[in-house]
Amino acid sequence: MDYSLPLELHHHIFALVDRSDVPNLREVCKTFANVGLDYLLPEAEVTFTRKSFEHLAEVVKHPILGRRVKSLVYHIDVLKTHYSSGEWMRGLGGALYIGNPKACSPKLRYTEKELAIGYATYEKMRAEQEDLRQRDFGIVDIMTMVAQLPNLKRITLSNFHEACTETNIVEETFEDTLVGAFGDDHHYNHCGVPQLLTLLHGVRSATATITLENFNMGLVSWKILQESDENFVLMREIFRPLKVFSMALCTSQIYGWRDPDAPDDERVLEGDAECQAFLDKGRHLALLQSMSNLQILDLTFHSKELGKFDLVSTFGDSYWPNLREINLQFYYSTDKDLLGFLYKHIKILKVVHVVHYRLIRGLWLDVFRDLRTTLHLEKFDCGGWLSNDTMEGDYWDFCGDPDGPIPIRDLVEAYVLGEENTTAEDVLKIANAQEQHETLPPPQHV
Repeated sequence: MDYSLPLELHHHIFALVDRSDVPNLREVCKTFANVGLDYLLPEAEVTFTRKSFEHLAEVVKHPILGRRVKSLVYHIDVLKTHYSSGEWMRGLGGALYIGNPKACSPKLRYTEKELAIGYATYEKMRAEQEDLRQRDFGIVDIMTMVAQLPNLKRITLSNFHEACTETNIVEETFEDTLVGAFGDDHHYNHCGVPQLLTLLHGVRSATATITLENFNMGLVSWKILQESDENFVLMREIFRPLKVFSMALCTSQIYGWRDPDAPDDERVLEGDAECQAFLDKGRHLALLQSMSNLQILDLTFHSKELGKFDLVSTFGDSYWPNLREINLQFYYSTDKDLLGFLYKHIKILKVVHVVHYRLIRGLWLDVFRDLRTTLHLEKFDCGGWLSNDTMEGDYWDFCGDPDGPIPIRDLVEAYVLGEENTTAEDVLKIANAQEQHETLPPPQHV
């Protein structure tokens, strides 16, 4: 063994091996044993159950492992209000449906003993979660555990429940996990708010200062932005040093409890309107602008309708000098406001995602052309639908059949990135050939 190898090379070796092989690799020599400590448990996971909390508590108490954890993933799915065994069985049948009705009967796939074990597991998990909810979502446990992770840099809160659909995959309870479990739409803070706040309080309570760099949360109720002044100050304090901020604000799920008989679309529209009215007041801007070190910003919305949220009121005059990647999903604006927002970050910005976006003035082809000539991007990702209020034909569907000779999504990206063999005429020709959108006005815009 050549012990004169640079330390960086040793770390590179460990970065290439599977985590399960790290213990064996550490036995090669003393150098590998010491370097390998950093790779034993770089990421810890916890689900919203007492058993999982207890397991994480054992990890953080370890004199070595707790100090090596740099990333914490918190699966915050919660099981719905108590099902009877019959209701649970029907839900399981729906989860097993794969196009063949005869294949979705649980009794045809599982024995009576397996089904009994599955339902018992479900009841135990639901009871554990109810206990945690009664104890302020386990805030004392979370604060105690997070405070013992001094090198924590990344927090991810994962919620696999789809906000606008009722996907009841209770079959997952056979595996003693909440991944894909049916979301609880009977609790005011059902969509991640209390779990998020408990983690942030844990970071603040740490004896040694924890400086987060990466925060990622999917499907949190937009009402997180309406929290008390005390919690709002807490978020600003913990988020201030972030380099990566990713959050999907859910605007529809919390309305399930208000009027169960109202059509889903009405509940979604109500949530969208109330969220936008709040954004217009600008309170959230203090939170966004406090994160002056951001390199990646992914603030998106989860709504059934295209382009429901105003880009200008969401971001105001915010500017991040180090921003290199931005994700804009479910927004609307004029073409000038969209381009102006992107141009403010022209020196650093390299990656732009535009998904389900609506222009209220201007043409998308003009936007593509201006991006091509002004920004020097490395990636331009356009997805979903891009629409236009003032020009009916200016509608781009990136969700269509991608099996054409050149998918329109790839062609638009190639054009925006300035590839020499692509022109605006090519974009229109392929788009029309694939019937992705109606014909645009003729060539004065080309």
